[in-house]
Amino acid sequence: MKPVITLGSNICRLRREAHITQGDLASFLGVTKASVSKWETGQSYPDLELLPRIATYFSTTIDELVGYQPQLDKGGIARECARLRAAFADGPFDQAHRQCQELVRDYYACYPLIAQIALIYLNHWDFAKGEERDELVGEAIGLCHRVKRGSESSADIKLAEAVEAAFLLASGDSCAVVEILGETPEVDMGTDILLASAYGALGRLDEADMTLQGPLFESLVLALNRLSQLAMLYVSNPEKLEVAHERAMAIVEAFDMEKIFVNTAAVHLSFATAFVAGGNVQRCLDCLEDYERACKALDFPIKLHGDAFFDKVVAWLEMVNTLGTSVPRDEALVKKSMLESVSANPAFAAIAEEPRFRRIVANLERMS
Repeated sequence: MKPVITLGSNICRLRREAHITQGDLASFLGVTKASVSKWETGQSYPDLELLPRIATYFSTTIDELVGYQPQLDKGGIARECARLRAAFADGPFDQAHRQCQELVRDYYACYPLIAQIALIYLNHWDFAKGEERDELVGEAIGLCHRVKRGSESSADIKLAEAVEAAFLLASGDSCAVVEILGETPEVDMGTDILLASAYGALGRLDEADMTLQGPLFESLVLALNRLSQLAMLYVSNPEKLEVAHERAMAIVEAFDMEKIFVNTAAVHLSFATAFVAGGNVQRCLDCLEDYERACKALDFPIKLHGDAFFDKVVAWLEMVNTLGTSVPRDEALVKKSMLESVSANPAFAAIAEEPRFRRIVANLERMS
């Protein structure tokens, strides 16, 4: 969706509101009535030096006169990002990439959109090859730098930092990741608890409920992701790996996460990878069966959502997340990756002929 310049229609509207004829305006500006008519019908634009005079004549600004909007609202960003995700899913890759570049050029000052396009690159860069991938990485990091330099939104800046760090980590530049994110993580001061208490004291109970539910849901997701990361650190320590898995599964069961957290399958996959790396094939296969079950539980089209307990999570996501309840990949790519994350994963090459493994792959093929 390209920005629309509404200069002609704005001149026409302002002229009619002021009860002025095309001839009156033409006479004031020293142009012909035909010129004004062409402006208003979009056949041509006024010369650049005329814009201040026209704006002054109608007691408005040049920006308002031209009608150029360099920003998209949250709804517009969500629609454009959905279009881009579908473009990457439908292919070819280079065409989807060009669509992203065109949107960046059109809305280069719309920092929330720029940050989301960098995130789209992160979620699709594995489909690029060779020089195309290197170009995409460099472009994405450049977008992150622009957001960090120009945005006044802490949420946009944090997203840009996270995306840049993810690209650098994948590229093997761990030192740069530490430099960007800092050696000491930020401490969560629990300001949501204070805010919820204030809402409660004011009798705004629904807002207090949402203020606590959202961060609680987020903390559960982060806890599972952190336990998944610990799994790979504990490959050579079977006891700690088993404890990490038990505690992750306790969270999944206690909060029914397979129904409300769309990436629970990835948690199972991480532990399967850790167990097979540690030589425990049977526990790996157990986790892959959990992965299969979690994939089967997904409802398409996928949307982030809560349940009877987390009944305010959707409202919270709509408030804090630019994309609301949308997920970062198109449905077709999600289904494709469900299978390939197992069948094409080199971590499982040594167990490819195991009957349980082959059955899991066959079931995933049917689902995808």
